[in-house]
Amino acid sequence: MESLHLSFQRVVDASMYTGIKLCSSLNLSHLFYADDVMFVGQWCDSNINTLVHALECFHRASGLKINMSKSKIMRIHVEDVKVKQVASKLGCLILNTLFSYLGTKVGGSMSRVHAWDEVVEKVTSRLSRWKMKTLSIGGRLTLLKSVLGSMPIFHMSIFKVPSSVLQRLESIRSRFFKGHDLGSNKASWVKWSNVLTSKEKGGLGVSSLYALNRGLLFKWVWKFYAQKTSLWARVIKAIHGVDGKVGKAINSGASSCWTSIVREVEVLKQQGVNFFEYLQLNMGNGESTTFWEDRWLEGSVLKDIFPRLYVLETNKKVSVGDKFIISFIVSNVLFNFFVLSPISP
Repeated sequence: MESLHLSFQRVVDASMYTGIKLCSSLNLSHLFYADDVMFVGQWCDSNINTLVHALECFHRASGLKINMSKSKIMRIHVEDVKVKQVASKLGCLILNTLFSYLGTKVGGSMSRVHAWDEVVEKVTSRLSRWKMKTLSIGGRLTLLKSVLGSMPIFHMSIFKVPSSVLQRLESIRSRFFKGHDLGSNKASWVKWSNVLTSKEKGGLGVSSLYALNRGLLFKWVWKFYAQKTSLWARVIKAIHGVDGKVGKAINSGASSCWTSIVREVEVLKQQGVNFFEYLQLNMGNGESTTFWEDRWLEGSVLKDIFPRLYVLETNKKVSVGDKFIISFIVSNVLFNFFVLSPISP
């Protein structure tokens, strides 16, 4: 796979294949994960022919051949006739939305309740009646934490879960923990709110799905600042700007995974909790942290605290490490000046 990546990158560098250009410094042509590969590019005959020749050369050089019967081609705003012709030429299938890639649903609207039916059914299917009847309350608590809490996490870490879906999942978990069948009116000896309370406050320490969903979403904001040079962060910056629209009002019409995460940050702020007050970057040697625009000190960023100095700054992208080196050199020069040339009273 590494050999295929290097050889195809040479094809792209030679301008024989045209990818998707998001900005002047970012061009997407192919993505790799383990033994899966995704080619991204403009829909044209030259790209199709180049892709066929590149895969054929890879097969002759390495002896490895792409399984076209398991491969699929997807189009965006392309006529069905052209798609069928290319699929026939490549010998692959046609991919339509909605589909799953690496366990994540792509092309659908996860803000709709019915989009989560599959996740709810998976959680329900793990709660067979014999488990609920035969397990003790301690066993049900262990299963609740280890299985039921981990199943929806993958989707919850990317998409905002509708409130009604969270209520259904919490209801399923609550009934299983209490050992109640669906529609049962038996008395409950433990409040579900006490189950969700932390052990330090006398609860059982089961994670709230609402808090878990928001915490996993907010982690992407932290990664956006901590992993600036990663591919996904560069894609976000190319689409939404350098700041990723974090902390800014977003048009309600524009909807994506990232915009929903940014909106939740603002919702949390309106409820009296400022997410950025708890966010502070690990500066390290300061080479990857900008002096004026990153939050590396307690409080706000320096360009907001000292706007006049920021306007006078000639290099607004200077890193913390470079700024400290400059300050160290200037301080040494001034120290030597005053020591070697003392000013008379």
